[in-house]
Amino acid sequence: MRADPAARPHAGGGGSVAAWDGPTRLFKWSLVALVAAAWTTQHYGLIEWHLRIGYAILVLLVFRLLWGVVGSSTARFAAWVTWPWTAFRYATGLLRGRAPPYLSHNPLGGWMILVLLALVGAQAVTGLFTVDDNGIYGGPFANLDFGDPTPVQSLFGRWHHIAFNVILAFIAIHVVANLTYQFIKKDPVVRAMITGRKPVEPFVDQPAMTPAPALVARALGCLALAVAIVLGGIRLAGGSL
Repeated sequence: MRADPAARPHAGGGGSVAAWDGPTRLFKWSLVALVAAAWTTQHYGLIEWHLRIGYAILVLLVFRLLWGVVGSSTARFAAWVTWPWTAFRYATGLLRGRAPPYLSHNPLGGWMILVLLALVGAQAVTGLFTVDDNGIYGGPFANLDFGDPTPVQSLFGRWHHIAFNVILAFIAIHVVANLTYQFIKKDPVVRAMITGRKPVEPFVDQPAMTPAPALVARALGCLALAVAIVLGGIRLAGGSL
């Protein structure tokens, strides 16, 4: 985890600076679309599509884990995963109106991202073991023999059907926080996740994004590896796709 950085002002004469690479932005908006599609297909009983979307979400999450290691500088976990007390100090500074600007996720936002990724990941993984109310459709591990499968399926099923409300609550907090930064603090975090750029400021983490070498090829390689890990892992574990 990163230590709490000291402020390092740099000369900025206006203009903008690269903040987020294309793969990171595509991941974010694709995940938003897929989570919305997962809810829609479940709500309208399109279970086969719901399963496919669940696989796609898992692939995206694994891709993000890989990209968090080999991606561009602002996408790497090392750039924005901090110690909890660093996030607490940032939060107290934020309440006092003295929070420094970050090019990547600030310490508090970084923990919110981790929580959201964990919740969506848990939702997708439990879906692999869940059967629908009629017992007709289920995830690839729904029929595995756990010795006493009914309690296992019941446990994962309860989480899968109830936890989405928890995810919605954290999504709401995330959206409100981003809109607050965008319109009240005048930190264009939402626009930056669309355009990939931010106005130049004395950022305390890094002055500009350093793109990953061979960015497109590296991103496609991570995506292909994510597909292999998710689908291959399910087959190797005895699941049925």
